[in-house]
Amino acid sequence: MANLLPEKIYMVSNPYEISVNVPAKTLLVINYLTSGQSTTLDNQASNIDKTFSLPLAISTGSEKLFCTQITDGNATNFQSEVIDPTKFTSEYARLVRLINEIDEVIAANIEGGGNYQITINNKTLVRESYSSLQAMRERYVLRANELWGKMNGKPANGNGKPFKSITIFRDPNYPNRWGIR
Repeated sequence: MANLLPEKIYMVSNPYEISVNVPAKTLLVINYLTSGQSTTLDNQASNIDKTFSLPLAISTGSEKLFCTQITDGNATNFQSEVIDPTKFTSEYARLVRLINEIDEVIAANIEGGGNYQITINNKTLVRESYSSLQAMRERYVLRANELWGKMNGKPANGNGKPFKSITIFRDPNYPNRWGIR
């Protein structure tokens, strides 16, 4: 028996309405996993198929739906995922901007360290150490890679990483040695 909802539902607007054709003598219970809200589409009393309008509204980039279909006393479970691509792309663009700004701060520190204070997105950094800037950048890169994977259907820890974070600096204490930091 085929699932009544597709495996992935891409929202083109928020809220988004989808038509669901529920067969005769069938009850469909749809549960949002994060919020715990539940919607029931009831066609048990009818002998013909009925089309319902299901409004979907999410506040995050994606939401899992756990669905139970009950037909003539037989229960079938399936999952569906609702995806709002605009949430992913706007967050991804914001992360790329933050990574670029952190790179500028790191470059300024390396060139001469003249920056004692800089403001990024209404947050003031007062002479942050190189290691704390690298740690901050690494967190943003990991999140950007995770979003990139979700947007392209690839695992975040697989080959779908668009950012390669390898920086090589010369150690001033050892002028003839190069290392990765």
